Amino acid sequence: MRLEVLPGSAVDGPSGRWAGAVLCRDVRDAAGRPALSKGALLGPGDEQALREAHPEELHLLWLDEGDVREDAAAVRIAAAVAGPGTAARLPVESQARLVAAWRGLVEVDVRALAAVNAVDGVTVFTVPDGLHVDAGRTLAGVKITPLAIDEWSLEQAERAAGAAAGAILSVRPFLPLRVAAIVRQRLSDDARERFERSLGMRSTWFGGTTEPVRYVDESPGQVRQALLDAAGTADIVLAVGVASVDPLDVTWQSLLAAGATSVRRGLPMHPGSSYWIAELLGRPVIGVASCGMFSRRSALDLLIARLHAGLELDPAYLASLGHGGLLGKEAAWRIPPYEAALGDDADED
Repeated sequence: MRLEVLPGSAVDGPSGRWAGAVLCRDVRDAAGRPALSKGALLGPGDEQALREAHPEELHLLWLDEGDVREDAAAVRIAAAVAGPGTAARLPVESQARLVAAWRGLVEVDVRALAAVNAVDGVTVFTVPDGLHVDAGRTLAGVKITPLAIDEWSLEQAERAAGAAAGAILSVRPFLPLRVAAIVRQRLSDDARERFERSLGMRSTWFGGTTEPVRYVDESPGQVRQALLDAAGTADIVLAVGVASVDPLDVTWQSLLAAGATSVRRGLPMHPGSSYWIAELLGRPVIGVASCGMFSRRSALDLLIARLHAGLELDPAYLASLGHGGLLGKEAAWRIPPYEAALGDDADED
């Protein structure tokens, strides 16, 4: 690539002095409006616009063989980054966008993304890993900062993207899972209606369904049978109203008696630090403390989103929740937009 500055008088001479070059900065008319925009590949057809604007200087970039202009480079890098559940849009102001093809959970290979961005002149910026998105949501912007990039650097970025274990950016579609809830707590009719509506709105947002809530008493046998029934018909089981820190809690002991295995007791999140995770008949069971029944946002929201995306609640994932585990108002972006629909039904933390 070669840079050149020409005096404004050059536009009065033969077009060969500037035709074929890339414009490095806008050429503005007498009113201050762009007559020709930076990044434009100048040609004989631009002669009149240049003469009418008559700039003081022309800042030009001459491309060598193998150099790739910014729009074409952005399209290639976007294609290298894009994975399932994403769709590319043509560049606007030299930035190519990737959008969500469907509602789901965003996955970003952060390490591979950094490797792509380590190539000088290449910039790829995405939404956070683990974000819940709707179809059409912008997921990433892709551009190069210079007006052109050499082929070798562009291929470096493409190789870095190709070295990822999977795609750098993808969206896992939500699965229409069935959710069952067992409540071992006395609730008023109004509280029951609020809880069932809250649970239903959450499940519906993911495209799932809920079974009729099972309300049980303190009988270990009844709790055990309710857990077995729920695990036999649903994909996710919620055990609500548990005394989560008590190892002799009726729900916990009934769960073990039913043959469940413990995955983790307690989560590095708030609200939700006292939740527990177990597995019964191959189904995840989430123990939700009484205070979590009407919470506007808690660990439960992240857990059910992950399950609806077809991912497991494995120990490594649960341990990772500590980063960003304080779910205050500033963390509302981590909760799907059903939160707004909960309105006054949900308690603030």
